[in-house]
Amino acid sequence: MLSRINKKKRLMAYLNEEKNAYPQIFENSPDILLFVVDLKGVIVNVRGGSDQISGINIEEIIGKKYSDFIYEEDLEVVKGYIAKVLNGEAQYVKYRIMNNGEIIHIDVTLTPIQLENNEILGFYGLTSNISVKQELKQDIQEMREKLQSLIQYSHEIIGILDSDGTIVFESPSIEAVLGYKVEEITGKNFFDLMHPDDLHFKKGKFKEILNRPNTPFTAELRLKHNNGEWRDFEVIYTNLLHIPSVNGIICNVHDVTEIKKQQREIQYMAYHDYLTELPNRRAFENAVDLEIRLANIDKRKFAVMFLNLDGFKFLNDSLGHDVGDLLLIEIARKLKSTLDKNIKMMARISGDEFAILTTNLQDTNLIEQIAKEALHVFEQSFDIKDYNLYITTSIGISIYPESGDDTASLMKNAGLALYLAEKAGNSKYQIFSPTASVATYKVFSLRNELKQALHDNQFLVYYQPIVHAGTNQIGSVEALLRWNHPVWGIVPPDEFIPLAEESGLIIPIGEWVLRTVCKNVRLWHNAGHYIQASVNLSLVQFLQTGLVDMISSILQENELDPKWLNIEITESTMMEQEEKVLGKIKELRTLGIQISLDDFGTGYASFKSLRDIKPDILKIDRSLIKDIPSDKDSAEIVTSIIQLAQRLSIIVVAEGVETIEQREFVSNLQCDWIQGYLFSRPVSEENILKLLNGKMNSEIESSPTNERRKYFRVDLQYPLEAFMTVSEINRKKVQLGSTKVLVKNIGPGGLAFVSNIKLPARSDIVLKFETTIIDEKMTLYGTIVYDEEQGDFHRYGVKFIVDEKKRGSLIKHFNQFQLQLKKDPLVKGHSFVTENVTTYFRK
Repeated sequence: MLSRINKKKRLMAYLNEEKNAYPQIFENSPDILLFVVDLKGVIVNVRGGSDQISGINIEEIIGKKYSDFIYEEDLEVVKGYIAKVLNGEAQYVKYRIMNNGEIIHIDVTLTPIQLENNEILGFYGLTSNISVKQELKQDIQEMREKLQSLIQYSHEIIGILDSDGTIVFESPSIEAVLGYKVEEITGKNFFDLMHPDDLHFKKGKFKEILNRPNTPFTAELRLKHNNGEWRDFEVIYTNLLHIPSVNGIICNVHDVTEIKKQQREIQYMAYHDYLTELPNRRAFENAVDLEIRLANIDKRKFAVMFLNLDGFKFLNDSLGHDVGDLLLIEIARKLKSTLDKNIKMMARISGDEFAILTTNLQDTNLIEQIAKEALHVFEQSFDIKDYNLYITTSIGISIYPESGDDTASLMKNAGLALYLAEKAGNSKYQIFSPTASVATYKVFSLRNELKQALHDNQFLVYYQPIVHAGTNQIGSVEALLRWNHPVWGIVPPDEFIPLAEESGLIIPIGEWVLRTVCKNVRLWHNAGHYIQASVNLSLVQFLQTGLVDMISSILQENELDPKWLNIEITESTMMEQEEKVLGKIKELRTLGIQISLDDFGTGYASFKSLRDIKPDILKIDRSLIKDIPSDKDSAEIVTSIIQLAQRLSIIVVAEGVETIEQREFVSNLQCDWIQGYLFSRPVSEENILKLLNGKMNSEIESSPTNERRKYFRVDLQYPLEAFMTVSEINRKKVQLGSTKVLVKNIGPGGLAFVSNIKLPARSDIVLKFETTIIDEKMTLYGTIVYDEEQGDFHRYGVKFIVDEKKRGSLIKHFNQFQLQLKKDPLVKGHSFVTENVTTYFRK
């Protein structure tokens, strides 16, 4: 005991001497903490930076056992260290201590406190807090393990290339992605794996990567799998050659083979027909665009051919769409195998229409030979399921550059040539030439644009009042469809309804009309105007499946009593499908809808129609009304019809009443209602409401605009024959053949002509006129500024497009012409027309 006390005294004395020797060395060292521990393991002193061990209070720990601060798991190890130190062996060790429940990592130099006589009095514990370093080390280790896991288990290949493209590092994922083991791929050149067609990358992009460090570059290329398959990859390269620890180009290689496959499939679907697997319209138009560019360089010709299957719609509807689809597939196969050597592309551009592109066309003989070969394919039957099917085709051809210098023109003109081929009969081909008349071109454009018109809401419904013969009060209206065409203006139904019936578009158009009419009737009723509306239905509409249900649904949607809707049919409708039509009439009557027999007196079975249909309303055709009362035969027929209808208790409407005399005649016969221009022309929705509100027709109908003339006109007693064509539409030149018109007057400022073609009064449609006056063939250009309907014909006023110098010569020329006409209204050398205008245009 005394020995230990003496040793402790000697220890304290030793420490005091040491302190005097090194007075501030530990106190001024915040990174070092010195524990002094005696032989009993008691802390007798602490010197230095207590900040190293958070929250330590030196006064509290002096006198306590050093082992009390050792982390329990490290205690036995530390005891071993201390034992060695007390035997005179210094230790440099790391372990953990506890302070206020916190584990602190320390590194410690344990040194024995030894006198000159080698007597050991205790030990020093020179301590440094390494918790932060330990945590950092742990973080680094965790990060290293994460990175290793990312590299090990990534589905992407991570690699490093040297400046020559040699692979110096590859992640293990290369085996799963490309089938190579790391050891067999390392050291190989990356470019040896690359597809030959992608090697341009080596010469271009890789050099750029070498010259631009730290800049990511993305490239798509194909790499060879160990099994020989080529796969698609997206590779991101980053040049880190300038960083010594990396000294390479980092590559992130992502396999995009499946994505590329899907993209190719989508691309294929976007540019191919799903049924025949031929290219579609978009692909064909792109090919024509490219061919135009190549043809401009090589100064060569090529042709666009359109083939349309004659009667395919009927066959498809009759035998079913599955047979129709198989037929289209077989036609595509036979045509392609027959023509493949002589054509560049064959496409399916619509339901029953194919297109063919031929290149390097030396003359028209080759394209005619191809057309004949195509027609020959259809001379044989097509064996589809249990059917031997015969079908014909018509072919339209346009040739670059004669038929157009852009894709739209070539496609349009091939379509126009196809239309002319179809008009000529089945199994015909037609090469486009600018000889198609204005009338033909108009029909063709209307036919092609019908579907778009429905989509773009270009249709309008006009309403013609049907008035009481005695009071002129409006009792009902007839709905009349019009097409507000962006080029041709308001197009009457007789010009496009047959086209709509032919294409099947009459069904959705007819439904649109019914919805529009019923909606307006409801609005009129809400405004206090309780009138009925009649709608015309063609045979195609009448025979459509679900007609009665569709009409019933529309009436319910508008909360409209069926008695306010009248369906008009013609005798011709009855003659074609009598049994089915009568069945539909019965169903409509069951709903409470009235039936009108329209155009009565023009068919071949009028009285039979009266008996079978038993119409609620009979409408006498305008052709019988127009000549009464002067024509005795017409007057007798009309009288008989009205009297017969009265006996059968059928309401009678006289159509086409245009004069007071006609109205008085039918009124005296007790005709119920009249309809015609005498009361009102067909008017818009806005104007029919004005008429219902009591306004006179004269207040809403604009009077025909008078021809305003700055220059004199030469009035012709007999009209002069001229050839007219459309020269320009929307500032774009068009090539069309000429149509005969009759010039009524002419002067240096313009002319007036009569035609059986409905043309719009527009400043962006330029007309070209050719005629001969006083031995001079004249070509004049102008725009329509005035139009007036004259029965079945149209009278137009044209303003010339002419410079003042040319106008001066025209003034002199027409003055001479006027003088000659005073002597003889049929001056020789001119194409005057002496016959009736109607007879002339019917020839």
